[in-house]
Amino acid sequence: MLNDFSSNCIEFRAGFSIGTGPSAASSQEELERLVHSVSEALVDTKHSYGSKGEIRYEVVDISFEPDGCDWTATVVPENNGETFTIQLDCNEVIEDTNPDETLPKLKEYKRHYTVLMTRSPVRYDPAKAKQIFDLIGLDLRKSIVRLDFPEFPEGLKKATFREVYQLNARLKSGSFATVCRGTHRATGRKVAIKCVLRKDLPPNDDAAIIDEVAILSSLKHRYICPIIDFFEEEQCYFIVMELMTGGDLFDRIGKKKSYNEKNARDLSYRMLEAVAICHRKNVAHCDMKPKNLLLLGDDDTSIKLADFGFATRVYAPNSLTKQCGTPFFVAPEILLRNPYDEQSDMWSVGVIIYLLLSGTLPFIGRSQRELFKAIVKGEYEMEEENWQGVSEDGVNLVKALLETDPANRLTAKQALNSDWFKQNDNQLEMINLMNASTRLRTFNARMKLRTAMIAINFLTKSRIWKAQMTKASENQDNENNEIVKEAAK
Repeated sequence: MLNDFSSNCIEFRAGFSIGTGPSAASSQEELERLVHSVSEALVDTKHSYGSKGEIRYEVVDISFEPDGCDWTATVVPENNGETFTIQLDCNEVIEDTNPDETLPKLKEYKRHYTVLMTRSPVRYDPAKAKQIFDLIGLDLRKSIVRLDFPEFPEGLKKATFREVYQLNARLKSGSFATVCRGTHRATGRKVAIKCVLRKDLPPNDDAAIIDEVAILSSLKHRYICPIIDFFEEEQCYFIVMELMTGGDLFDRIGKKKSYNEKNARDLSYRMLEAVAICHRKNVAHCDMKPKNLLLLGDDDTSIKLADFGFATRVYAPNSLTKQCGTPFFVAPEILLRNPYDEQSDMWSVGVIIYLLLSGTLPFIGRSQRELFKAIVKGEYEMEEENWQGVSEDGVNLVKALLETDPANRLTAKQALNSDWFKQNDNQLEMINLMNASTRLRTFNARMKLRTAMIAINFLTKSRIWKAQMTKASENQDNENNEIVKEAAK
């Protein structure tokens, strides 16, 4: 993150864990890999973020002391005549991961980096220097994250994506990415392929793809949609995933001939297991919603958590600041722009379980402002007609998750240990939730309508505000003209 910007220097600080083991030797091996990776990223004149776009530059004259993990280099902006010096310093921190004196000590080796960009004698534009420095930071981040990549079966090797896979029907599209059905040419295996066009992809989003791949590669669990392979090519990234043919969870529930509280609890347990493994790996999903709970096939219980496009590593409590999420499921701390962490996922989980039990959303509003106001205040009701018969333990779990203060909200581990998951199966099977099932049948359609209405409302207000601003500006211009005429006399 960027900590300081002054007339003398820019400072960039970041901490990354690059090795864990019982001896300093293993840490030294990781350090050598790191030195090589970062140095290559800095001088890469073809793929670095300084080689394209509006802000172009190259990094030259890199020298370093591997033992001390110290680099120096010169940044040369294109067609500018200015140069900047960057210094990268690395310090080793050894932490005891096992405080129990009776067991063997385990050491965790971490490298903490300080990056300084010092000004040149020539005058320079601080805003431009900051842009350059941010891009260098992304190159460094990308090179370090790559160290966590596994050995992909066929990706990142000599064969191109199209030599290995065939693209078939398009499944869904976004601003920069399209998800298609695909086929492995040699085996005929059907897969889902996320194709990300790189041409107009902003550097921050480009680096985020590498983060997404590293995160997905680290999450191996039966209730998480796994990454199969990854290809990085000049025009496109290709993320090969397991193909989930069962469709949307709520669509399936809406078609069920019987639906009871045990069904809802079983689905909730699987979802929480997936979230718990993410949090154990220090990953926040950041976009928990029903659309990201997919079914593998015809089995109603084979759900898997998908779409880690917003997922982020959590290096410390309340260390996240990016604004992301889906309006009806986003946590209040994100709307308030407070620093947050993986506990924001647990709010979204609470909203999903509320839906599974009642078929309705806890927070609604005629406008985005009304909706967000209700979320921030934590104002919701459990109407008797929608919650009749639902067990007290199920109700208590939802209430414990929809806590506006994340410090008081249940963690994934605590939720899995709640009384609801210890309740007798036969008792829960007796609680009929077919009314909720009926409401979930039309949930996706209603969500589209509500989202469209909020968007129209927002656009209408934006147009009114713009018109008011234009009118105010015209009035100010007229007033200024009158003042000028008066002064001319």
